[in-house]
Parts: sequence; C-alpha cells; structure tokens
Amino acid sequence: MAEVLPEGNTSGSATTSVAGMGKQRKAGGRERLLAAATELFCECGYFPVSVEDIASSAGVSRMTFYRHFSDKAAIAAELFRRNAQVATPRLLAIGQSNFRDRKVVQNWIASLSAADRADRKLLRVFIQANADKTDFTEQGQAWISELIVGLGKTIPAFAVDPDKSEDRRRWLEAWLLLYEILDQGNHVARGAGIFNDPLVIEILADRFLTLVNA
Repeated sequence: MAEVLPEGNTSGSATTSVAGMGKQRKAGGRERLLAAATELFCECGYFPVSVEDIASSAGVSRMTFYRHFSDKAAIAAELFRRNAQVATPRLLAIGQSNFRDRKVVQNWIASLSAADRADRKLLRVFIQANADKTDFTEQGQAWISELIVGLGKTIPAFAVDPDKSEDRRRWLEAWLLLYEILDQGNHVARGAGIFNDPLVIEILADRFLTLVNA
C-alpha cells in the first residue's frame, strides 16, 4: 500500500534536506579550520600554533577539529595539497608555449619565482612542517612525478616512463630539473640571497632547454 504523504511534501525530501544541511555544515567547518590554520601558520609559523589555537580561531571545538584532521600536520598537508593544485597549471603552462625559446622559458621560470615570493610565508610553513612530519617530502616527490606526466603530454622530452630502462635516465634528468626549479621556492621562503640573482633564472632556463632539445 502506498504511503500517504502530508500535503506539499514529497517522499524523502525532508530527509534529503537534513542530510544536505549536515554536509554543508561539515564542509563549512573544514573550510573554516583550513582558513584559520593558514592565517595562524603564516602569522606565527608552524611550530608555535596548536590544534587548540586553530580550533578556537575557526570557532569550533577540538572534537570538530579531530573529525576533520588527525593532527596539526594533517591540516598542513592538506594546505600543501591545495597549494600544489593551484600551482600545477602555472608549471604546466610552458607546454602550451614555445618551450624551445630561451626568452619564453626564462619568463616562465621568472613567473614561478614571483608566485613563490607572493606565497613565501606559506612556503615557509611547509618547510617547518616537513621538519615535523616527513610525509611532506613524499608528497613533494609524488607531485614532481605528476608534473612530468603532465608536461609529457605536450613536451616530448618529458614523455618518459620511469619503469622502462631506456627512459630511466631521461626521467631522472626531468625529475631533477623540476626539483631544482621548485626548490628555488624553498630558498625564496628562507630569504636565501643567491636566488635574487637573475643569473639563476638564466641557468635554470639553459638546463631546461638542454633537456627539451636533446
């Protein structure tokens, strides 16, 4: 026998509405925690900030924090993942340009350096968090491998398989090159003076061209 529903209601609509509100609150709590952590980390550094500080700044309880993140390092890892997601299109953009033109490559690397300078406080947080949890090193290494795959779709020199013996050397060369380009961000975050020298960009551009023109 069909269930008779109250006038103006449809089957399951109330349940769906409540479930949807619950998901929105859950997502909202997570985003507030991430926003609070970003602000506190950038202002105070990674180590002085506690789980309690983040929860209090986000206006949630410790219990709510632990529903979303296992610890302080986990929330920093999520910030790293999101930062990498935002940076990826900038890094892959060279594949849509004349990647054999020296000036184009120099401008590309310079734009990456400028973005690192803008994000230097957050990059410094990642350096500090890596000292606390080595998971960041693994995340960074995996990201470089993903970038090689992405660049390989448009740049033949990056279309290599690390598991094939004939590609292994080229893959390692590509990996180390991207590591050097990305590592300048770490030095910018630390305020290392050598990366203020414009010759660094020229040297990295030359190494990139050596790889793609080989």
